[in-house]
Amino acid sequence: MKAVLSEGVPIVGTAPVTCPACGVEQDAQLVQSINTQKDPDHKTKLLAGELNVLACACGKRTQLAAEVLFHDPIADYFCRVVPGGDDAMAHAAELFRASGATGGQRLVPTLNALVEKVKLLDAGLEDWAIEMTKVLLLASLGNEIDRVLLFHAADPQAGVIQWVLFDEEGRKPELMSSSLAAYEKLVVRTNARPGARELRIDRAWAVEAVRQMISNAN
Repeated sequence: MKAVLSEGVPIVGTAPVTCPACGVEQDAQLVQSINTQKDPDHKTKLLAGELNVLACACGKRTQLAAEVLFHDPIADYFCRVVPGGDDAMAHAAELFRASGATGGQRLVPTLNALVEKVKLLDAGLEDWAIEMTKVLLLASLGNEIDRVLLFHAADPQAGVIQWVLFDEEGRKPELMSSSLAAYEKLVVRTNARPGARELRIDRAWAVEAVRQMISNAN
């Protein structure tokens, strides 16, 4: 990983994959390193949902689980997709520390989570404040804290953040919006900003951050 972090060399290969629908084994392209300056097409495919997808002749499209390192040299930002649970995450965190890399660093479990991080990076938004905003929004809907809520876009002129909210089964998406000002109020709460070693900024992290924020306010 240290070489990848320092050189930013794209890593692309193939792997034999069995289609879950028809059972046919075939080679699929796997991109495991994205450098936005050296190969911007990979970023484009990532955001379009076309990266590391097995498109079988039977019509089934399957997202492949694989480690992927995303690097935006201009933003000095790294994000690594780490499937495999907590042990794999802990190992990836050690690799980040051993690499000596600086700048923004994040670990996420899936490619979809990486897509959201990249959208936030492009929008110039703080992911930790967005995650806290999600928790507060879901709490305002009632007992809905476990529903999937994803960042869609920010509209500074209208003063809103647009989201995609999925139903309880995670299937039916609907658009909703919230005040950009509410997010900005969270950003100025610098005591909630995560430390440099906090690499997993997700729902679990945000629930605890909101709990502490409320506790400190009382």
